[in-house]
Order: sequence, then C-alpha cells, then structure tokens
Amino acid sequence: MLLVPLLGLALYHWTGSPEAPEAEVHASSPPGSDFGINAEEDLRRLRSHLERQPRDARGWVILARLLADANRFEEAAHAYDKALAASSKVAADPAVWCEYADALGMAQGGSLAGKPREFIDRALALDPNHPKALEMAGSSAYENGDYAAALRYWRPLLAAQEPGSQAYSELAAAIARTERLAATGIATKRL
Repeated sequence: MLLVPLLGLALYHWTGSPEAPEAEVHASSPPGSDFGINAEEDLRRLRSHLERQPRDARGWVILARLLADANRFEEAAHAYDKALAASSKVAADPAVWCEYADALGMAQGGSLAGKPREFIDRALALDPNHPKALEMAGSSAYENGDYAAALRYWRPLLAAQEPGSQAYSELAAAIARTERLAATGIATKRL
C-alpha cells in the first residue's frame, strides 16, 4: 500500500504537477526540501516497505532511481541489483540495465569499464536499438579508444534523432569529433 503513494511521489518528482508552474511549486516549498517533501523520510519509508516486501521489484527500481538522483550511486546500484533479482520482468527491461550500468559507472568514478559495460551489452541483447544502450555502448567504446565501434553505435542513434534538436546537435558533434580521431588511427582497439 505504501508503494502507490511513493510511486506517485517519484512520478511527481520526475514530471512535476501539470496544474502548477514549477516556480510556484518551488516558491511554496520549505528550504532544503524537494517540492515540500522530506526526501530522507520518504527513502526511510520506502526502505521499510522493501524490508517487508523484498520481492517488490518496482519498489527497488523506484528506490534506485531516487538514490541515483541524490548521487548515492553505490546504494542505487545495490537497489538495481535487488530489483533485477526480484523480477524476470524487470530483468527483461533494457532501460533498467542501462540505469544500473550508469549508477555502477558513476560509483566507480564515471567509467563504464567492467560490469557497467556488461550491463550495457545485456541491454543491447534485449533491444539492439535501445537509444540509451546505444548511447552508452558508444560512450564505453569511446572511453576504451575504440572509435570505430563508438561510431557503429552512435550513427544509428543519430538517425533516430530529430534534426535540429539539441540531442541531434550534441550527438552529431560527438560523431564528428570521433570520426576525426578514428581517421588518425589513434588508440583504436577492438572490444
């Protein structure tokens, strides 16, 4: 029963209220709070719920997202691990694998090497065209100096972006920079 209000809270946090402009919401919030809500108390209640309902995969995902939003990446990675273990449906969601890879990567200093890359590959195995998985796989390849592989991931992703959008412009710039590096043959290796 506690999960429904917390899910609503998380969705409200991510989307905001359609009735109230964001400035009004922030103006009515007490200092140090997020939309007038005590985040630590909400996390405590969600953790308490998960102690009683450890197989609640959605609850673990919500907890992981809230922790990642708070830059508590090690804790977020642990919660993603619990969510994936609790539900085959969650384990079949490439977005959750990408979020887990991101949290774990941030916990290890921003690198996608090792386990994060394994999780990105799992996401791609579930959906070879998943936008976040393609973006992260390209970033991982770039980080590893494999510019040709980065381009193989990013080019299809660019084709799916709306020309003129910020995402399109940023990705096009990254591709152009990577093409220059690939042309020089510097630090190219196979994954």
